[in-house]
Amino acid sequence: MIRLVICTSLMLLGIGGARAHTPPAQLSEAAKSVIGSWEISNAERDKRCPVIFSSDAAAGGMKLELDPACMTAFPPFKDVVAWGMGARDALRLLDTKGATILELSEVESGIWEGERRGEGLFFMQSQAAATVPIRTAKEMFGDWQFLREADMPLCKFTLSNAGDGQDKYKIVVKPGCVAEIANFGLTTWQLDRDQLVITGRGGAWRFVESDLTLWERIPPSTNPLLMMK
Repeated sequence: MIRLVICTSLMLLGIGGARAHTPPAQLSEAAKSVIGSWEISNAERDKRCPVIFSSDAAAGGMKLELDPACMTAFPPFKDVVAWGMGARDALRLLDTKGATILELSEVESGIWEGERRGEGLFFMQSQAAATVPIRTAKEMFGDWQFLREADMPLCKFTLSNAGDGQDKYKIVVKPGCVAEIANFGLTTWQLDRDQLVITGRGGAWRFVESDLTLWERIPPSTNPLLMMK
């Protein structure tokens, strides 16, 4: 009888250990969509973190690989050792104790968003989507317009080739701009890596490319400002 109890206990321990190191038997569709290479960035995309999500088991979740650049861009990521899915299919980056370092939710197909208090918004997209060609000033010269939606033009203007010799060019604004744009007082534009910076009396606006003829102001908002050629 004693021998039977010992054997049974050892078998149960073995089963428990196997469960602890076995990948989830069935991943949710949301989890499956995350497997692969992604990039996490801040809203301005001047801080970036390449990450690879795996379905292999890790302590407290599933394995992931963070590029060394991540720890410089986002110091809290040094504690991230695993990932998992939370309530409502939220993606969680986890530390050794299972605490969530960052939680992201899919806001549109292939785009994830999260926030850390005091650190602002974080965005995640596939590395293929995040890798966009760097445009040249020559490609940007010409007539453009600001829009809220495709059928709601706000202002027409020209990104001219008249510059100051330091990669900064003049903007020529056409009559009929709405007050929001007119009051901003557009003056110059320049390219900053993969971003377009438009400067006016009211400060500076930054845009990122959706495609060659469509750019969107960042950080994203519920009332987006688009720029179309």
